[in-house]
Amino acid sequence: MKKLLQISLVIGLMLVLSTVIALAADLPAKDVKILEEAGIPLFKGAEFINGGLGDELVGARFASSAPVEDVRAFYQDKFTKWALNAEYGAWILYDGEPGGGPAAYMGKQQISVVTNKNLPEWFGIAKNKTTEIIIVVPPK
Repeated sequence: MKKLLQISLVIGLMLVLSTVIALAADLPAKDVKILEEAGIPLFKGAEFINGGLGDELVGARFASSAPVEDVRAFYQDKFTKWALNAEYGAWILYDGEPGGGPAAYMGKQQISVVTNKNLPEWFGIAKNKTTEIIIVVPPK
């Protein structure tokens, strides 16, 4: 009886974890469409974690195992005319004029790429996925 209970608990836990992991990997179709319309590509292999685009949601969080520098270079190559805010540990590439602090990029399309060692623990993803990508597309 005790062994059956242990097996049942393990199977139940595996089902819960597999559901969480499956949900984390799927970017909703409406969000894919919004990113396509905005012309913002996803970094190859980036995993959707949470958030969303459209309606009241304006930002989606992704995780990657690629080095932060590689992800940043990818987006800088794609958006050569966007400005960069790299102050106080932030790295925010945005569609706007340089300077002006947060007021310059608030309400603009933006991509933030930083190291976040908490992602695996917070979202139950692979331990090597510590590069956090946040993409913001404000509603039109």
